[in-house]
Amino acid sequence: MKSVLLIIIILGILFSGCVSANDLDSSVYTGPIFETVNQNVVNGVISVNAGEYVYYQLSLPSQAKVSGDFTAFGGSGNDIIVLILDENAYINWINGHSVSAYYNSGQMTTDSISASLPKGNYYLIYSNAFSSFSNKNVNTNVVVSYSICVENCGS
Repeated sequence: MKSVLLIIIILGILFSGCVSANDLDSSVYTGPIFETVNQNVVNGVISVNAGEYVYYQLSLPSQAKVSGDFTAFGGSGNDIIVLILDENAYINWINGHSVSAYYNSGQMTTDSISASLPKGNYYLIYSNAFSSFSNKNVNTNVVVSYSICVENCGS
């Protein structure tokens, strides 16, 4: 029984000198280091003709957050449809099929845009396809944010 107690005491003394992760010197950290990238997609007023749409292609190297807002002017409803689609959904959408969107404003005058996207290629679309006669102006600001590895990235 004394030997078990002695072993416990010795182990306690040995482990009392252990260092927590907070005690490590950051200068010896060798793991990956990431940097946040904030990329402006669009900022200002865009014009969308009646029956048409305008798009911005997004190529994301990692998971990303898209955020922003828009306000539409023109026509009787001052409205626009804003979508964020992946490549497959975009192809189906331009061919008139219903699709699942990462963001779909519906026909709105103003809204906030927010979507989380996995790595890949996407389309931010301002659609006035529903309007036969009225061109629209859209005041919009959209930013995409993602992290990239800048040091000790491995293979």
